[in-house]
Amino acid sequence: MKKMSYDRIGNTHIRENGKKRSIFDKVNEIKSAIKTILPELEGDKLIAMLSKIRTYLAHKKKGVPIGRHGWKGYRDLTFNEKVLYEYLLKQGLCPSTTYRWFIATRIPSDVRDKLEKGQLSMKKAFQISANRRRVKESNTGLMMIEELRTIVRGL
Repeated sequence: MKKMSYDRIGNTHIRENGKKRSIFDKVNEIKSAIKTILPELEGDKLIAMLSKIRTYLAHKKKGVPIGRHGWKGYRDLTFNEKVLYEYLLKQGLCPSTTYRWFIATRIPSDVRDKLEKGQLSMKKAFQISANRRRVKESNTGLMMIEELRTIVRGL
């Protein structure tokens, strides 16, 4: 079975209190609330913490101990992660869903603007985002190969 790519989450809206709401607005609201609680957190670190909380809960539910063959197991959360987890629970947010929202809104700002104005579909926006990331990674790889070639020639 193929794993789901979070670049392909289909909706730009979520339901809150029976009304549709932009996923970008909801994520910005969550980010600003978390900033007041944990001001030292930045974007990627916040996503990493949400990911750890998410896997912690999934493994804890299954009762997977640390060191079991083929499983990562769960480790206790740090103080900041516990604070973030408690906040999510108080707000009625599922850590797994919140993590998916944060991943889904990690697209470039120009693409996000077009998406919010309705000039792009969500699918196309994620394709553009994935293409840019892929091109960036391939350029880095090509530069590394060129560096290695120059080093080998110098030997």
